[in-house]
Amino acid sequence: MDFFSLVVGFLIGTATGAAGNYMADRFTDSRREKKQVKENERLWREVEARFPDLIEEMKEDFSNPEHRDTRAFFVKSSKTSIGFLTEPCFQYHTDKLPNLQPAVLFLEREGFISDITPGNCPMYRMHEHFVDHLIKS
Repeated sequence: MDFFSLVVGFLIGTATGAAGNYMADRFTDSRREKKQVKENERLWREVEARFPDLIEEMKEDFSNPEHRDTRAFFVKSSKTSIGFLTEPCFQYHTDKLPNLQPAVLFLEREGFISDITPGNCPMYRMHEHFVDHLIKS
């Protein structure tokens, strides 16, 4: 076996292995993306089914063009008031939406919102993929 044949065989084997690995990664990534999209859609349908009153109220809030950029909201009783605000916020009331607390906990656990409470009144920030679902629906 001569040196040239050894080098050519090594290079062809390396290129074949690299190409095979690239194609496998590409198809695996594509499959994972499709699976993630399906999971996100399933999760969104579950949110809409479990908490229709809250989701409908949130969709209504985002239907106003002035509120399209609002991302924060408070969870409180309708009998209480909030002092000064540094940004526009929505308010959802525990006495008007009986399943508000479980909904907020579920949305936070699933990564739709984050707790940003500055004081005593619970405050949350909506993530963009959540807002996209609300606006799109």
